[in-house]
Amino acid sequence: MKKILFATLILASCKSAPEGFCDCLEKGESLNRITNEVLSGDLSDAKKEEMLQARKEKEKSCQPFINAKGKEMREWQKECED
Repeated sequence: MKKILFATLILASCKSAPEGFCDCLEKGESLNRITNEVLSGDLSDAKKEEMLQARKEKEKSCQPFINAKGKEMREWQKECED
């Protein structure tokens, strides 16, 4: 019985990524990829517009996490990688 209670407490204390955080990470990765394409020479108007749109989407998606602490965010990031 004590083992079950202890295991329950351990699981309850684990922090899972808040809703939307993994989406925020994905939007950031997408923005990085598009920005790298622009910086590598793809200066077409369509690519620039795609980059600006990706930036807006990332900012909107990541807004709830703007004041989160780095250590906390790294823990959440591990949850997104699983």
